Amino acid sequence: MQLQVRVRTGPRDPARLPLDGDEALGQAMWSTLAAAVGVGRPRPSLLVLWTDKIEQIDLHAIEAHPRPVQLMAALAGRPDAACAAVAGVMALRRGRAPPVPAAALFIEWPDNRWWSAFCPLVGEGPPGAPLVRRAVDGAPRPGGVGGWFARVRREGLHLQLQPAELPQPGLALVH
Repeated sequence: MQLQVRVRTGPRDPARLPLDGDEALGQAMWSTLAAAVGVGRPRPSLLVLWTDKIEQIDLHAIEAHPRPVQLMAALAGRPDAACAAVAGVMALRRGRAPPVPAAALFIEWPDNRWWSAFCPLVGEGPPGAPLVRRAVDGAPRPGGVGGWFARVRREGLHLQLQPAELPQPGLALVH
């Protein structure tokens, strides 16, 4: 099956997104998310970090796939990915209470360690202090996210990405 998904790619700045510590990366990514929430409501995205680059994929595009959970795992769990994360404003559901908008970040590494932070949003502006949970502290993994790298290994998922040949507007006008 073919699906067109826009993947925005850019260089990873090691000073802004360090890969040498779970807490350092988590806090750096949370700061970036909190700043973005302060000026708007960023849509949920899947972020895949590599040693030299970062990719961003809008989660709404992934939902168009008939098996979105497997596609998300295949995108996140590609060989040589340093880690993957979901970040943005999402509906947070706790028990049977109605969902509330929250700034949320979940990061997972290939060895299945994870780090998460979330903060319900009240009004406009940046979120307050997040509730941080980590696998290394024995906390249960938040429902509905993660397990990407294990799923890739368990199900033998493989992904082939091909860049689209996008037409350049105005080419016909060049003499």
